Amino acid sequence: MWLDMPQENQQGIGDESDLMMMATPAATERVRREAEDIYRASAFHQSGARRREHKFAALAKDLYNQMGTAPITEPPQLILGTEAMITRLYDDGVGEADDAEKLDETLATVAGKVAKLWQGHVDRLPRSNEEHMAEIGPGPHASDFEKANYLANLALQVHHARYDAGGQLRPEPLPETLFRWLGENHNLYGSQMEDVLRHRPSPACHSLFWQTVFVSLLRGRVGDATRLLAEAGWGHVRRGQRGEYAYRDRALENVQRAVEGTIDMLQDCPGIEDSWDIWNSDWTLFRVRAQGALDQLRRFAEGRDNALGESMASSFAASQSRFGQSSMAGLARRAESQVPWEIYENLNVVFDIVLGQQSAILDAAQDWCEATIGLFGWWNEKAQNDKTQKTNFALSLNRSTATMAWAQSNMHPGSGGTVEGYLDRLAHSFHTAVESDFAFNSMNPVEIGMACVFEDNAKAVIGILRGWSLPISAAVAEIASLGKWLPAHQPPPATSGGGGGGGLFGFGDDLDMDDLELLGMNNPNPFGGNGGGAGLSPDEVDGIKDSTLVQYAQALADYEELSTIKDANRRRDGWELAIHVLGRMDSPERSEEMVGELAKHLLEGLHVDSASMVDKIWVLLNELGMIPFAEEAAETYGEILSTSSHRYGEAMWYYALAHRPAKVREVMNLLISYSLIQSTAFPPAHDLDDHLHRLLTDREQTLKQLSKQDLEAAELLGKMLSGYASLRQFYEIRDTSGDKKQAAQALVSVIASSDDNIRGGLYDASRDGIVSEDFLLALLGETLPFVTSIEEGGVNGDGDGGVVLNTDQIDTLLKAVEDLQAVGSRVYGAAEDFLGLVLAATPGGLKGSTPADLLKSTAQGGSMVLAGTSMLASQLHKSLGAGGGGGGGWMKVSGNVKRGWDWRKTLNVGAKGEEILRRLRVGIAKDLAKLWLVEADASVW
Repeated sequence: MWLDMPQENQQGIGDESDLMMMATPAATERVRREAEDIYRASAFHQSGARRREHKFAALAKDLYNQMGTAPITEPPQLILGTEAMITRLYDDGVGEADDAEKLDETLATVAGKVAKLWQGHVDRLPRSNEEHMAEIGPGPHASDFEKANYLANLALQVHHARYDAGGQLRPEPLPETLFRWLGENHNLYGSQMEDVLRHRPSPACHSLFWQTVFVSLLRGRVGDATRLLAEAGWGHVRRGQRGEYAYRDRALENVQRAVEGTIDMLQDCPGIEDSWDIWNSDWTLFRVRAQGALDQLRRFAEGRDNALGESMASSFAASQSRFGQSSMAGLARRAESQVPWEIYENLNVVFDIVLGQQSAILDAAQDWCEATIGLFGWWNEKAQNDKTQKTNFALSLNRSTATMAWAQSNMHPGSGGTVEGYLDRLAHSFHTAVESDFAFNSMNPVEIGMACVFEDNAKAVIGILRGWSLPISAAVAEIASLGKWLPAHQPPPATSGGGGGGGLFGFGDDLDMDDLELLGMNNPNPFGGNGGGAGLSPDEVDGIKDSTLVQYAQALADYEELSTIKDANRRRDGWELAIHVLGRMDSPERSEEMVGELAKHLLEGLHVDSASMVDKIWVLLNELGMIPFAEEAAETYGEILSTSSHRYGEAMWYYALAHRPAKVREVMNLLISYSLIQSTAFPPAHDLDDHLHRLLTDREQTLKQLSKQDLEAAELLGKMLSGYASLRQFYEIRDTSGDKKQAAQALVSVIASSDDNIRGGLYDASRDGIVSEDFLLALLGETLPFVTSIEEGGVNGDGDGGVVLNTDQIDTLLKAVEDLQAVGSRVYGAAEDFLGLVLAATPGGLKGSTPADLLKSTAQGGSMVLAGTSMLASQLHKSLGAGGGGGGGWMKVSGNVKRGWDWRKTLNVGAKGEEILRRLRVGIAKDLAKLWLVEADASVW
């Protein structure tokens, strides 16, 4: 709490001289403005929506709209470093069970690290040798990034400054933060103190001695001010052309005594130890003691006991004429002073600054920035408000004036020490400074940006930063949003779908009067009807944060320099960062929309060698919870692979990642169909892509590895692969070892799978058979060499009685034959059509139609080859459409394949499915009879 004036000293305020001093047009105007401020402040408090007045909002908005959006010119290392720290912010500070304290600490840590990163880049930028006049912020030749860093550094320090307390970060008082910032970033005459101390014959002889003392105090450097006073060398001060000593004997003793009392007062100040919690009890006690020390100085200097408190300050001020000339009373006091008057006056200024007198602080400041921070650290607002209250009561001529004075005394309720209290005080200090005699350069974007920081207008700060540096503006927007110092966006009714909307005139809380005025909205509902928002900018629609992130992501997507980083572990693509950025938008709907647009753009440029890019896209989108977009990316790449390459295993994996079992089945059916048409394993072993090779040769380990990326996709792929893998195994055994029993075992398992959907002669797709029922006739044809032929009693079988199949396998085949003959004509017709393709592809055997002819006639006749497998039909057309008995395209039906046997060569021209089924039934009956005989003989013996 600030120092309250003693009750007995409040009586002197209302005397006639004070009334005459206040009864001026300027004073009346000032009181009127104060009353308006009070009314606005009380209105916000009563409505529950505490809000500071943004006097520079319209100017700032016009500025950043004209600035537009900066291109990305920052080096890749800075962009990646900033992104890594912002990602850490979400990883460490934001979680399912958000911890406010942990988030606050993480925000402070990340804010400090990104500020250090940006400053490091600024330090490496080339410096201009051109001199420029002292001004606020970087010079006119500074780069845009340097300006952005300057403004962002101030904003982040205001909201997230910390100090290290035993290894833990603790919030530091904002005055301490701003005093340090002022010393590091706005120290126009950094060597002035040392120059003064080195001055001879003594520092006190320097023309800027007192100004240096005042500025040191104003900037919070209490120790420097104390040192200047202690080392002033009062006994060596000379004056005049003769160089006579200015202070000798008793006068010198009095000077030293007065200065020592001032030094003692300053050494008692908490600020000398950088303790700037200005609302705590230490500061209250210090101000009480400082006021007592000032009273002692005045009594000693003037040689009598004057009244304490406010009356003493009034009498001292009254001794000076309004026109800068000394009054008779002032001349008398000057003559009677025991301390040289110039010393006495300047020591009074020291006390006035320390005790927070507004006029003394403003007089000592060199510009509005220094004045703002000086007021913020030292200003005793409450004492000034108390004085205004008494004056307004004395001037009151009616009840309204008295009420206005009462409101003035309660303008700043007990909010001291809180974040809101500090920010209110900072805004008030800034407005007081710029409304004084200091020049504010409204043509300097840096000064406008600083004004927005001091007014706590984060929206405008981000908008201005966006015109200088997208990485900085995006990072500040995200930190400000998580730190709650960027107000949550309230979209207008046109974008939220509502008819009325909340906030001012139904436009949401994010649009204030300045926004509406800038948009030319002078009536409560300028859009008419439901308040449609046609013509609103992206900032009004999406909010300043999301709008900035969208613009940053769009620039990143086209930023190719990121991929040039030599370190492979840090190398990332621009689009990859863009997806991360879009995933952190506040609006999930808008985020998904923008990610979808970016993903669509990326997918249009995919080709068969884009696997690494697709994997990154898939991972990023899954991490962001945008599963549909991740699946779309995987499916699109699967389409490219399956139609433009031979990498079928890889295509199946990406279809599985997209969770498209039907697509996986199409590729699997395609491989099975090619294998059956050629009666050999397709693709040949030397043409297998890496995925398919590993799935076939080391299936268990490969699926285990794939399951780490997506368990469901790995399970789907493993299930779908089993039928094709068994068929391929059958052909490999047939063409290598020729072991019919092992070959039959692999083939019968494929037939059982193909029969799943038509069990009992009823088609049921819900059974989800792994191998299509359309292949069943061709698969049964492959079993003909395993059964006894009609003409002979077998084919060199090496089983019991010359039988290859066992009873369980025979049972499976009989069920498949019966189901196929009992099923509907559509299913049987599709199987018959595919059988025709297989028979027509027999090398050097059957004469007549080619596979391409059969496929064409089948399509024209309306029969469905492999129902639901449009991709298979397309590929068959492509592969077989070149004409000739052996087909064409890249799938050549060649006679050079070395087969252990070829079942098709035992058939006559024009063979149909009925013949295959008849021969199979007869052969199975003979083999089953042989097995029974063998079993009967074994039982007799």
